[in-house]
Amino acid sequence: MVDIHSMTGFGAASAETDGYHVKMEIKSVNNRGLKVTVRARPSLGPCEKRVRDFIATELRRGAVDVYVSVERPASAAARPIRSEAAREAVAALRRLAAEICLPDNLTASDLAHIPGVFELSAEDPLSEDEWPPVEKALRDAVRQVNAMRLAEGAKLAGALLGQAEPLEEFVRATNGLAPRALERARERLAKRLAEILPNGFNAADNQALEREMCLIADRADIREELDRLASHIGQYREALQKGGDIGKRLEFLAQEFLREINTTASKTNDTEIVQRAVRAKLAVEVIKEQSANIV
Repeated sequence: MVDIHSMTGFGAASAETDGYHVKMEIKSVNNRGLKVTVRARPSLGPCEKRVRDFIATELRRGAVDVYVSVERPASAAARPIRSEAAREAVAALRRLAAEICLPDNLTASDLAHIPGVFELSAEDPLSEDEWPPVEKALRDAVRQVNAMRLAEGAKLAGALLGQAEPLEEFVRATNGLAPRALERARERLAKRLAEILPNGFNAADNQALEREMCLIADRADIREELDRLASHIGQYREALQKGGDIGKRLEFLAQEFLREINTTASKTNDTEIVQRAVRAKLAVEVIKEQSANIV
């Protein structure tokens, strides 16, 4: 399979280590560069940079949304109490109650709302020690995303290769039509001159007609445009066959296709060539749309 990746992918994985249970989902869509958004509960804290760095090495381009949920082990969720901190907090509150003449009606359940009394909250940011299950879920989810992006990329590559054929047909047909287009231009000019010169041509008129036709032929010479277009099509096929990070290259080539087709149609000003140019440009629009989703 050619190494061409789409930017569309999805992966979901879970992991459990020492009672920590992690669920992770990763969604990826097309984007000009790499944009990573991390949503996590609890906050990943210092682990978030590791998540971003790993995704940057694996996915390269795309708008990537990462959803992480961590359930801590029961012993941590029980939040062991800091006895000394609890005593100091209660003593401080009782002193304050006495100073402002409030009744002292503290209960044990009130301690749950005093910051610093418990060692760990279920919503506290993750520490470095809690990284292993996050890493495992991350690697598994990214592996799924990459597998989907590779499969989607193979489909896109096949579709994009098919769009080279209408462009090659345009080059072949236009090369054949160009001489006839010039002859038709000569006939149109001669007809127009006949309308304004009812008494017919003289030698000078014929010389003027031939000079004008030489100028028209020079202005309507499309060999360079067709040669460049054929060269671009060859580069396009080669890129799709070699694979890699070719999305931006394909988008650039699509712009060049459009430039050469438009110039060719404009210079010849021939109805049949213009009609074929319209069909070729439809293929270019497909290429632009599909290339925008290639890494």
